[in-house]
Amino acid sequence: MNKLTKNRIKLLLIIGLFGLPPLIAWVLFSYPKLIENNETKNYGALVAPAVPSELSEFLLNGPVLDISQLKGRWVLMHVDLDGRCDAACIQSTHLVHQLNVLLSKDASRLKRVYLDKSALDSQLNQVAKHDQGLNVFKWQQLHINKLKVLIPELADGDMLLVDPLGNIMMKYRQDADPYGIQKDLKLLFKASQIG
Repeated sequence: MNKLTKNRIKLLLIIGLFGLPPLIAWVLFSYPKLIENNETKNYGALVAPAVPSELSEFLLNGPVLDISQLKGRWVLMHVDLDGRCDAACIQSTHLVHQLNVLLSKDASRLKRVYLDKSALDSQLNQVAKHDQGLNVFKWQQLHINKLKVLIPELADGDMLLVDPLGNIMMKYRQDADPYGIQKDLKLLFKASQIG
């Protein structure tokens, strides 16, 4: 092999070394389905695209309620669709209450809301009396229907995570593992400087 051929091979290797990464990035950007089924780090189901909303839209007397303590915070909403808070519901609210302990110094960044459909005082009210961090708000079928349009596969007991800008971005099942939720929140708190 002569010197000219060796130099051309070196030049092609250098071009390939610097040109291959942008080419791979362009291919993956243009064809995202190539990497779509890979595992993700999040425990909850991502709501994609995130749903912009105002919490007051889903509350009975929402426009006149004082929900200023929730503005600019991460909010985890429990969703009551059937008006009954059974043992699983109480267990779920208790487990999510434990997030305050798990989050330690970041606990103040998360606010918890329970959207209650029941018309009468329920067992949930007893839980709320002992859990000062749980905000219980009333809502009706009209509000539920509005939320179901935005989140089509919503089930009773689901929990929705709302970012500080008011976007519904993640969904958790009622029996979600609080350690999984904690891991998601830690990643989000680390990545976000707001809330």
